[in-house]
Amino acid sequence: MRLWCSLGLALLWAQELLPVVNIQAPGIQGIDRSVLQQMQQDIQQYLSNNRFSDDVFAPNERIKCFFNIVLTALPSPTRFEGTMQVQAIRPVYGSTYETLTLNFNDPDFKVNYSPTQTLQFSENAYVDNLTSLLNFYAYLILGMDYDSFGLEAGIPYFQKAQQVLNLAAANSSEPGWQPGGNFLRSRYWLLENLLNSSYKEFHAIFYRYHREGLDKMHEDVQAAREKILLTLASLASFQQNHPNSILTRAFIDAKSTELMQMFQKATVDQRQRFVAVMKQVDPTNYSVYESLLQEK
Repeated sequence: MRLWCSLGLALLWAQELLPVVNIQAPGIQGIDRSVLQQMQQDIQQYLSNNRFSDDVFAPNERIKCFFNIVLTALPSPTRFEGTMQVQAIRPVYGSTYETLTLNFNDPDFKVNYSPTQTLQFSENAYVDNLTSLLNFYAYLILGMDYDSFGLEAGIPYFQKAQQVLNLAAANSSEPGWQPGGNFLRSRYWLLENLLNSSYKEFHAIFYRYHREGLDKMHEDVQAAREKILLTLASLASFQQNHPNSILTRAFIDAKSTELMQMFQKATVDQRQRFVAVMKQVDPTNYSVYESLLQEK
């Protein structure tokens, strides 16, 4: 997947992420838009210019990711509060198609920021909440990407995210780093579940969905859909055994639209089996999936 090289190939060394950052403040009157533009630029440069692994990424291997920040409160000129949606995508083998590996909306974007400050990267120390959030999601993005290419290959990056979380929890009172809150929308619980050995099966499900399903679409679409149906059946079993895990919700948030598109052109039998398994995996949105049965 990645380029492994010696020091002699140092010219190939490149950062891992290819981020797009967007900051909006639709409900805040009188906010200085130049400050938002500077924050957006600083965050994008921080994610683009810092290295979060020891692996070598060719320029075309950098992971496309999106940080969409919506500010809802400005308690002071240097205090910004809102939400942050983090998305990451990876290419599908043998095609021009790209798939989401992460689509997570963090409700606790609460940071201090001044346009005059420089965002400082530190792997082993807590600097501030903004850089901690960026580091945490950079490692999470890497972990999900690696997990989609190799069985449990993302674990080292989830462990790096754990170090960020532990440092933030020990050195700040900002929300999101502790067990409280909505467990289905909590960065703490997302990472806890990804590292919890009781939920180990999810990593295999995630891997098989991408490598045995999506990456085989270019060879045999029908066979690849069958593999994905088997993977979804495993996800349904996982959900039944672990009804309180955030991981099923995270998978659906990233894949539901893709799955609908994938099975629109499936056989009647495949559509029926898909709708049946999604009734177990995502019962809240069952009517959406059921609409596929009306299509000819």
